Amino acid sequence: MSTDPSFDPQTDRAVRFLTPKLPFAPTVGLVLGSGLGPYADRPPTRLVVPYADIPGFPRCGVEGHAGRLVLSDRCGPGAAMLQGRVHRYEGVSLDEATRPVRVLAALGVRTLLVTCAAGSLDGAEPGSLMLIEDHLNLMGDNPLIGRTAPGVARFVEMAEAYDAGLRDIAAAAAAEAGLALRRGVLAALTGPTFETAAEAAMLRRLGAQAVSMSVVPEVIAARALGLKVLGLALLTNESGASLKAGGSHESVLAAAGRQTDAVGRLLDGILRRLGGETRL
Repeated sequence: MSTDPSFDPQTDRAVRFLTPKLPFAPTVGLVLGSGLGPYADRPPTRLVVPYADIPGFPRCGVEGHAGRLVLSDRCGPGAAMLQGRVHRYEGVSLDEATRPVRVLAALGVRTLLVTCAAGSLDGAEPGSLMLIEDHLNLMGDNPLIGRTAPGVARFVEMAEAYDAGLRDIAAAAAAEAGLALRRGVLAALTGPTFETAAEAAMLRRLGAQAVSMSVVPEVIAARALGLKVLGLALLTNESGASLKAGGSHESVLAAAGRQTDAVGRLLDGILRRLGGETRL
């Protein structure tokens, strides 16, 4: 769990702070999106560290993002969970927003599960789960801009950003849990505005089934570091709908809260299977 010279000084500070505190070297990382953070509260937990205590870590400023690093090994592999994320629309750079992913990689994580709440573009009912097969980066920014340090890829292959083997694992876990799992393309916009009806129509024409204000920068950063990635979106509202139809952050959190058990069963099943692979 040593710091690579390709990491920035803030990442180095975070890694040096966390390393002596870790009860184990994590192999799997989870990023828990809006309303999905309660998954990390399930006992037993081995370590809980608020982001505010970690040098160089960005601070969460959005409701539904607790801002804590939680370590747990209850389902097999050592998992490091990011209980909330920082978004570009909060006024931080994508370099800063993706720093937690670089920290996890430096601590030993090789597989990253990213989750988010997302707006549906194809009429899916709120509460539906979608396996992310690909994405559209429409944020007008990229976390790799300016990164030329040795060991950090300048040109990163993204044709298979979401690992096919991990998607198979997720599908098997969903089937075992009796959960329907849609598949689709996730579009990423900066936000914090929800999409207009015209924007939602545009995204549908571009081939997206869901839209979020996150995930994609983390996936780009993870792939640049050679991590395998699995993406899951909880569809909480209809993109392009009016506030009265559920297009508000409060309604997104409420919809996510109603699916806490389902998401938990799915993540448990995925982690158990990853643990089995680790022991082979």
